[in-house]
Amino acid sequence: MNKILLWVLIVLGILIVLAGGLFIFASSRVRFEKPAVYLYPLEDSIISVKLNIDGKITETIPKYGSGWSVFAEKDGLINHQYDYLFYEADLNSLKLPKTGWVVSYNDLSKWFDINLIKFGLNEKEKNQFKEYWLERLPKTNYYEVKILEEDFLKQNMELLISPEPDTLIRLNFYFKPLEQKINIQEPIINTPQRIGFTVVEWGGMVDN
Repeated sequence: MNKILLWVLIVLGILIVLAGGLFIFASSRVRFEKPAVYLYPLEDSIISVKLNIDGKITETIPKYGSGWSVFAEKDGLINHQYDYLFYEADLNSLKLPKTGWVVSYNDLSKWFDINLIKFGLNEKEKNQFKEYWLERLPKTNYYEVKILEEDFLKQNMELLISPEPDTLIRLNFYFKPLEQKINIQEPIINTPQRIGFTVVEWGGMVDN
């Protein structure tokens, strides 16, 4: 009887440890919010878009299934109703660049107005970015702002697009609320040229 009780306790202990490990793994995932993917083909055409995510896709509009196959018009309208493809994902890891910006919360709107255009967004994309993120970001004194590097995006949240775009602009931001201003080296902004079939993505995450 004592041996049976001992084995029951051992099994319960193992299950508790495994459950704890799963909880830690799940809670350590990085939630990327509202990556929006805009498509601007040279001619109205069918475009295939697939997501290669190191983690889990949690939401999509329109329905993703095994990938998007959509009708995109030259002006960017998708399936006669969407401005962009939408998804959210939990990533298994996060690697941040060393460079970035520190922006006063009260200056965020102005900072976005100036810099999002430099990063390659057009007015419509910039305004839709601001509409989401100015509402989403909690009030604080400052924000540390970083843009995830291309290598990280390719390894962890790759976009597979056919036909292949001539220009691909991906702006996935890291936002960290700060009480005090910190010093950080700012990167050089190289404004991309939107040539040929252009795909634009913006999204981000908040480090709480």
